[in-house]
Amino acid sequence: MHRIPRTNYAALHLMRYCLIDPEALMKKLSSKPVCIATILFAFLMITVFQSVCHAKAANTEVQADYLMHRIYARRFIDNYNLHIFQKAHEHAGLTFHRGLTVTRAHGYTTEDDIRRNSNAVGLGPAGMIRWERPISGKLYGDLEFSGSFLIYNKSFPAQGRPWGFMWRIGPRLTWKYTKDNSISLGYMFSHSSNGMRTKNPGHHAFGFSLGFNHSF
Repeated sequence: MHRIPRTNYAALHLMRYCLIDPEALMKKLSSKPVCIATILFAFLMITVFQSVCHAKAANTEVQADYLMHRIYARRFIDNYNLHIFQKAHEHAGLTFHRGLTVTRAHGYTTEDDIRRNSNAVGLGPAGMIRWERPISGKLYGDLEFSGSFLIYNKSFPAQGRPWGFMWRIGPRLTWKYTKDNSISLGYMFSHSSNGMRTKNPGHHAFGFSLGFNHSF
């Protein structure tokens, strides 16, 4: 008999709360978008995290980013990100990865010439696609694209919503110094927004990403 992991009981409980008694949950969360985002997050916990937790990991990759605000005026928000990935599939020179993102945003916005604090913490599932080619010896060049769905501890940025997406793309140099270990340095462009037409003060950021990969 298949047993449901304890983490999925929590996800199922959240979905039941939203679908059967949404008013009670909305009183606690104070907004309908949070309820919708909670359903999406719970669904992702069941479908994505279950496979991540129960699959035997062939490797684990950790990436740490520091991304500084760029392009958008009136949005001065920097991001400190931690990504944990596991390679899930490989096809036609591309590798597909799944994992988790934790972000700490720090900064402010100045919409309407009013300074508003936009510090927040976010957590959610992530996916990444990578194209890699050898350069010389143990040195490899990569191009990667990733996306994360994040639940924040409050509306983020200011005048936004308590959930959103983070997209990253950029090149990376990887040094495979042993058969099972490698370190890497990337330069990433990031776009963060919730995809809605209103309450969506998206922002861009650029910066470096340091990575470590270990194969089992």
